[in-house]
Amino acid sequence: RRRLLLRGLTESLPEILPLLYTLLERHFGAAIAEAGRQQLDIAKQHAAAVTASLNAVNAYAEWAPLPDLAKYGIIHGCGFLLSSPDFRLHACEFFKLVSARKRPADASPEFDSAMSNIFQIMMNVSRDFLYKSSKSGGAVDDSEFEFAELICESMVSLGSNNLQCISSDPNVLSVYLQQMLGYFQHFKLALHFQSLGFWLGLMRDLLSKTKSVAQGSGDGSINSSGSSGQADNEKRKILSLINDDLCSDILDISFKRLLRKEKILPETAFLLGPLELWSDDFEGKGEFSQYRSRVVCYTIPPSKNKRGKTRILLHCDCIFTKL
Repeated sequence: RRRLLLRGLTESLPEILPLLYTLLERHFGAAIAEAGRQQLDIAKQHAAAVTASLNAVNAYAEWAPLPDLAKYGIIHGCGFLLSSPDFRLHACEFFKLVSARKRPADASPEFDSAMSNIFQIMMNVSRDFLYKSSKSGGAVDDSEFEFAELICESMVSLGSNNLQCISSDPNVLSVYLQQMLGYFQHFKLALHFQSLGFWLGLMRDLLSKTKSVAQGSGDGSINSSGSSGQADNEKRKILSLINDDLCSDILDISFKRLLRKEKILPETAFLLGPLELWSDDFEGKGEFSQYRSRVVCYTIPPSKNKRGKTRILLHCDCIFTKL
């Protein structure tokens, strides 16, 4: 029965998705127009219709084929609504769901194109926020930081599950890594904490891949799997962008984050500026000892790296006692 239901829903997507896009477009435009004419009650009705349409879209976001979501304008429509303070949180939910969908081994060009489009949308929003917060700092209000945390969550999911979709474009990949570094360096602990999972996974994955390639080369073995060889090439492209400057920036902020707010001296706090350190006031982040163990970094000696570059693995296996 479930298969029959899913088949029926899938077959109806060419009718349902265009309808949802039309509802989003029509009612959003009407809400803006009525608000401009000071017809606030009517504007609220149209806004409620937009929210209801977004909720319906999100019900399809987890399972509807990604190329269909792109083909019928859903990705574009939700991306546009990210610019609206009234609807951006609901639109973020859509991107949270689609970003978490892991790229299949036999992904079609249409899938990669749609996911690459999602990368671009998230990166555009991230660029604007990171620039604004770096210039204005305290002028960014709590709602902006809440929004940024949701965007960062989607960025982490994209990089953890679908980085191959942009690995063929070194410029896009480089910008993405720089933005994730921006989140990791951000003075807001919530954004730093959110991005930590991405860097942990990426560094560990790259390090294990580097070791396996080196071992394969050492024993003269040849990998006959085309898909595995392609994955190795993609990892090499990513590895080439993890340069000394990026590693140095990660180390710098990691050492600062090893400090705890309740334990530092006033003069140290002054030197750190607006950087939010771990505090007992933060909720939902687990124990400080667990957090600190994830931030600890160590380097691979350059002699083990043919390029002579320092590589960092954000280590999460060791558990430290509390300060």
